[in-house]
Amino acid sequence: MKQLKGFLITSHWEDTQHGHQLIFYGVSKIGPFKIIIDNTPPIFFIKRSCSTKFKKDPIRNPVKLTNFYNEDIDALYFKKYKNLTQTLDQLKTTGVTTYESDIRPADRFLMEHFINGSVQLEGESQQQKNLLVFKNPKISKDENVPHFKVISIDIETSGNGDLYSIAYHCYQDGFDKRKVFMLGQGPQAKDLNMQYIEDEKQLLIDFQKEFHQLDPDIIIGWHVIGFDLTLLQKKYSEHGLTLNLGRENTALNITERKGRGSFARMKGRVVLDGPTVMRTAFYSFENFKLETVAHEILGTGKDIQSEGIEKIKEIENRFHNDKLSLARYNLQDCILVSDIFKKTELIQLLVTRTKISGMLFDQMGFSAAAFDHFYLPLLHRRGFVAPNIADVKVLEHSTGGYVLEPKTGLHEHVVVLDFRSLYPSIIQTFKIDPLSRICQDTNTLETPEGHHFSRTEHILPTHIERLLSLRAKAKNNNDAHLSQSIKILMNSFYGVMGSGGCRFYHKDLPSAITTTGHWVLLTAMSYLASLNYEVIYGDTDSVFVKLKENEFDNFSSTGQLIAQQVSNHLKELIKKQFNVESYLEMEYEKYFSKFFLSPSRSAAGGAKKRYAGLCYNPTMKSNELYFVGMEIVRSDWTNLAKKFQYELFERLFDDQKIVPWIKDFVSKFKEGQFNDLLVYKKRLTKDIDEYVKSIPPHVKAAQLLLDAGIEVSRNIEYVMTLQGPIPTMLDHQDIDYAHYIEKQIKPLADSVLWVFGITFNEIFYGIQQTLFDE
Repeated sequence: MKQLKGFLITSHWEDTQHGHQLIFYGVSKIGPFKIIIDNTPPIFFIKRSCSTKFKKDPIRNPVKLTNFYNEDIDALYFKKYKNLTQTLDQLKTTGVTTYESDIRPADRFLMEHFINGSVQLEGESQQQKNLLVFKNPKISKDENVPHFKVISIDIETSGNGDLYSIAYHCYQDGFDKRKVFMLGQGPQAKDLNMQYIEDEKQLLIDFQKEFHQLDPDIIIGWHVIGFDLTLLQKKYSEHGLTLNLGRENTALNITERKGRGSFARMKGRVVLDGPTVMRTAFYSFENFKLETVAHEILGTGKDIQSEGIEKIKEIENRFHNDKLSLARYNLQDCILVSDIFKKTELIQLLVTRTKISGMLFDQMGFSAAAFDHFYLPLLHRRGFVAPNIADVKVLEHSTGGYVLEPKTGLHEHVVVLDFRSLYPSIIQTFKIDPLSRICQDTNTLETPEGHHFSRTEHILPTHIERLLSLRAKAKNNNDAHLSQSIKILMNSFYGVMGSGGCRFYHKDLPSAITTTGHWVLLTAMSYLASLNYEVIYGDTDSVFVKLKENEFDNFSSTGQLIAQQVSNHLKELIKKQFNVESYLEMEYEKYFSKFFLSPSRSAAGGAKKRYAGLCYNPTMKSNELYFVGMEIVRSDWTNLAKKFQYELFERLFDDQKIVPWIKDFVSKFKEGQFNDLLVYKKRLTKDIDEYVKSIPPHVKAAQLLLDAGIEVSRNIEYVMTLQGPIPTMLDHQDIDYAHYIEKQIKPLADSVLWVFGITFNEIFYGIQQTLFDE
């Protein structure tokens, strides 16, 4: 009998000649392991009143469960998953409603055992090559986390897709190995571990053989799925080989998910693509090129910094004339990715998210599945089964958060107060939850806008209380990964329950949350008005309040005091009106000595979710420019616009003359001083030939790349010229300066100039200049 603590990284299921089995692969301190479970049959549920006759399989048993309408339920158990799908098809044709028939068997096993990645195993085991294999062990949740063996992979190719080399960097604790497989012949160097191979097929064979000897747990890279692995899979296929990167020499499967890019899955290992993982961790950069991210995170970059045709030419030149230089470049890309993952602790973050949400690495980002994972087993223990997602009908979409009409213009001494975790706190306070909606007639609680829930029968409010407690401990322990993971999970609850992709959707759930949020914000603003504070803007969970003249010097303590007063007022009011404890807590967030709310360009009034200010930084004890929703923080505006807007607000908040500066800026622009700031960056959301009704500029630029024989990625960079949009990879000298002035400078200038009663056109077309030129 062996005991083992480990961490699961992939889950699978399959039918064998003996029946159905679940398979889990994981990592422990003593190496990788595999779990086989063949004593847990696939299952789904039907109404007991269903009179359909079945053959020998399935076995039908009554269970002490009901659906949401209190109708009794039976469980159907199957020997094979194939039998389950066949029975499901039979029932669909006869219109029989099934319950939870869309839950994957491996997912059901993990959720019913309350396993979130970390496990403890006890049972008989066998060593099979590199794997320790357990069959039907006693399995329970745990808290351990092993150290993973990680391999960073990168390939180099010609412009035509000819494979030149494959490099890897493999590491784990004290282990570190680096190598380049290079096609052809060439010199060696003491600082490089290189293997020259004359034949492409043999290179692929040797790489795969060494990969399995290294036996990594995690594959990382930069666009490693969409480029490196996809091209390798094509090369293996061309040579009659299979790209078997999974454990036990199983195949890597790459699939395209509409709108989500390429996805790689295999047994016992996971692929983590750098840009994708960084986006899920809420990193933001000017772009997600390896060069850009490496410079910002590591302070260093790639060996070849040119792009497009020039980059291809340089790689081809090195392959033919300086293979050592190409090998160093190839390997450096691997190491840059490794160093980014290490510096940002991305894998540790994913581990923490698994331990909080239950989603294994290859399911990360599936919010509805994460909700199922914690909610379904608790719902079963309350005596209910849930519907299939496909049977949920979305009757209406809830309104968004309340947004107060902005008081446009320039303001001074503004504090921002916001509600800590507003929607989770509303759920806690008013017991908004799928179970409490079903049981709303039991000890009924009514929300401010008339939705009904049970005060006593609920699951989600208690779960949130536990998560908030964990997050408070995480903050005290400076555990940023845990704190962020909990925040992401909690903030997903509202969106999940309001989505047609959630089996627990009901229109009252999201509606009760948002309408209560409106009531909370309006109540807070009304109370602030009673204290003679002017609220100049409010959005979902925040209010922007102008301080009184005698409070400017003590803005932080005053902000905290006001926030506490609002929290106390709501606590007393909610207790009095609804007889429940309020979990709503307003906090002081930040202070602006100067604050600007923009007018709307397309309608009367102010622009919502758009503002700029001079924000106090308590760490630096100084003020800094702060932008929300403005062009400077949007990826679809040029760096020219961002430079102009930043310097414009610098002068506005510093009381400097604006009109002479605008004239000077435009003059320098026309002289070509800012030609390096004119690139537009747009993403293709579909294939080029799918743009039929209208062809935007970035699509025209992409077509020019195709015409030039250049491979086109989803991200297109182009410049507007007198000839139209030209991709940056091609010659683009004849800049359309008038376009940039009209589209990138003028609207930003007018968004501020209106304060002074003047427009951009008045400045440049000889109309009265007023006092601004003085």
